[in-house]
Amino acid sequence: MRCPKCGSTDTKKVRVGEYFCNRCLCYFNDSDPWRKPLWELFLLLLLCLPVQLRAQFAPMPEDKLPPKSHSIQFKDTLIDFGNGIPMRTQMLLPRTAGKPFPVVVMRTPYMPENVKMEVMPGMRQFAERGIGYVVQNCRGTGGSKGSYQPNIYEREDGLNLVRWLDAQPWVSGIGLTGTSYMGLTCWIIADDLPAKVKAIHLHHYGIDRHLSAYHSGLFRQDILTAWAIDNAREPISRPFKNPDAPYYEQEKYMPQETMDVDMLGYELPWYRDWITHTDYTDPYWHQGVWETLRSIPPKIKVPITVVAGHFDHHNEGTILGYTLLSPETKAKSRLIVGSWNHSFVTTPTVHEPVHDKDVNIDVDAFQYMYSLLVKGEEPKHEVLVYSIGQDEWLHLDEWPVEPRQKEVYYLTAQHQQNGKPYILARSEKELKKKALLQFTYDPQNPVMSVGGETLFTSEKIRGSLPQPDMGYRPDVISFISQPLTEDMTIDGKIRAVVYMSTDVDDTALMFKVSEVFPDGTAYNIRTGVTTLAYRNNRLGARQKYTPGEVVELNLEALPILWQVKKGHRIRIDVTSSNFPEYSIHSNYAGVWSHQRLTRKAHQTIYVDPQHPSRVEIPVR
Repeated sequence: MRCPKCGSTDTKKVRVGEYFCNRCLCYFNDSDPWRKPLWELFLLLLLCLPVQLRAQFAPMPEDKLPPKSHSIQFKDTLIDFGNGIPMRTQMLLPRTAGKPFPVVVMRTPYMPENVKMEVMPGMRQFAERGIGYVVQNCRGTGGSKGSYQPNIYEREDGLNLVRWLDAQPWVSGIGLTGTSYMGLTCWIIADDLPAKVKAIHLHHYGIDRHLSAYHSGLFRQDILTAWAIDNAREPISRPFKNPDAPYYEQEKYMPQETMDVDMLGYELPWYRDWITHTDYTDPYWHQGVWETLRSIPPKIKVPITVVAGHFDHHNEGTILGYTLLSPETKAKSRLIVGSWNHSFVTTPTVHEPVHDKDVNIDVDAFQYMYSLLVKGEEPKHEVLVYSIGQDEWLHLDEWPVEPRQKEVYYLTAQHQQNGKPYILARSEKELKKKALLQFTYDPQNPVMSVGGETLFTSEKIRGSLPQPDMGYRPDVISFISQPLTEDMTIDGKIRAVVYMSTDVDDTALMFKVSEVFPDGTAYNIRTGVTTLAYRNNRLGARQKYTPGEVVELNLEALPILWQVKKGHRIRIDVTSSNFPEYSIHSNYAGVWSHQRLTRKAHQTIYVDPQHPSRVEIPVR
């Protein structure tokens, strides 16, 4: 279906009669061509903005907002907030005849210098209802002076801005908001806010940078290598961004430590820091901005709404930020987890959801700020999580929590009657003696990601997608259950225990859980990964492994709330790579970014009574 707005054919059906355009990020249907001139101009503008900004500035449904009450004025100025560095600060303010009014603040490195927030419908809607909107470009970006270094100056500059606003007699109250990097600019100052700051509403950013970057020594390249290339202010030679394989050549380059100079023509010291400090215990992650960021949530006193996505790459760290709030602050704060990716696009849509968009984050942010800043209402605790398949938003006490019960599926070496795949058994008694499974993992031919919960730049493959047929590769071992006899709601972190040996001194192992529909189509639910170097202790120091040794590996996936339907099956895939969601393991021990060579690894998975490899699924 061709998009009526931008003409692109890169569209997908999201439900009956409704489509989504991957290029201009609009929804359209057969009967509504969206030919209003204002939308034409606005969507053309959105194409010029980074994806992190597009949803932030979209108009909200007028019927979800109070009536307009104010005319507005616009200011675009350079202001020195006390450190000698003028910062571009744009303000959309209501005209109130001298009466003080509240403001919402966002700081961003993504606003181009030639773009004015005056034309942003979503921001105008705030000002038209009595709430000013202030947007500041981060240091060295979009017209602000100084030198941009990712993350480093956001605390200093953010505190300078909110303290300046706190001192203005025309400001009655302040709220902080932002998505992604703009969410970072909220977190990083949230422990030291002046008195007029009354509310925070932030989305999709984690408070633990190591958790965002790594899992068991495997680097999340699709977000961070690509982000480095897209956002470096150094004079790099920026490569062509192939939408089907964005920066895969750069991500596969060895040694990755010198990729910046060898392929981009300029050294990026901050990127080299990210890719060489692999241990969670490394002092790099426990000093400076990263230590400050991690330490902030327990110190927050202001009510905060934390928004996460089941398929957003910041899922783990975002939820952790909420979890670490003090009991007093949590009692007046909120957690919202939707079935969307980083761009707030719902995934999957195979269940034909109706209620997935019942929570509109832009509207929620407005209503939250209006309630606290304008009406002065007391904030209330809320945990709201969307259950995929069930198509329902659940009001919970907390999430995630340790499961009260779980369903266990055992990996076996027994085939289905028609051959592959292997059977998932429900009882340890079904395991046979001395059973094992083997495959060869070749880093030169990695298993490519098809869907994933921490993908970003590879937009076409992120989220939950139809999976390849079982047996599509010899290095992917598939297992399948019998049809479920009743609905099963997965609630929490899926865990796997796998017994393994290999003939190299380090390698990786991964499992993927999918829901299989009666027609055989499978959709990925969650993935768990580990390496032998960080086996059973992803936050510990690197361990040694002796080739041939049988070890127990404990793998854990990100939490999920997903109802698998009666008559559907559970599918488990086991392999050793998942690129570009995670960096390719060379099968050599040591820091991944230092590796120059790869070698094949011959993997053995044990599935016998002495080694009951299994997947444990938490259920409601």
